[in-house]
Amino acid sequence: MKKTLLFTATLLLGACAIVPPPPSPPATAAATDALIDTGCGNLLDDYETFSLMEQAQRKQITKNLSDTWGITHDHCGQLRLALLLSHPEQPEKDRQKALKMLKELLTGEKLQDPRARQLARLVQDQLLQIRQQKLKALELGRQLKAQQAATRELSAELAVLQSQMQQLKNIEQNINEKERYIITPSTNHAPGGSSQDPAGR
Repeated sequence: MKKTLLFTATLLLGACAIVPPPPSPPATAAATDALIDTGCGNLLDDYETFSLMEQAQRKQITKNLSDTWGITHDHCGQLRLALLLSHPEQPEKDRQKALKMLKELLTGEKLQDPRARQLARLVQDQLLQIRQQKLKALELGRQLKAQQAATRELSAELAVLQSQMQQLKNIEQNINEKERYIITPSTNHAPGGSSQDPAGR
């Protein structure tokens, strides 16, 4: 059975090597544009241009788009603004705003173009992942602070115990010295350094 399977696989591989697949047609500029066209213009080009701007320029662009969208409430303008607000160098509040706008677009019926919905879903997923990572980092930071506080508390308790042990050792040492003094009292010495016989000798 194994030999039959091996022979069949060898024949198939040989056939693939003999008859090469037909060459794929070269990608044209129109086909490439179709891959990223969302029906709202070339949003990815807008995003790339936005990435090359200075911070002050990006702030002005987002303000202009926000003001325009506030008047028109156009779904293309909403998607474009959300895409730019999701940029990594934008403030956290902008990314939260972008996430809210994308959620509104994806739950509503305004964004009908499948490519536009796909792009909106992709950006939303990325923002959600970033938020989850930040929440996880905050939780780890909270746990680290709690562990550091517990370590400091244990260190303080250990210092107290060590101090108490030292005090007990000092007391024990004093008691031992007094006991030795009682058992072996010191010898009285006469003036001049000579010992006196108790019988007067």
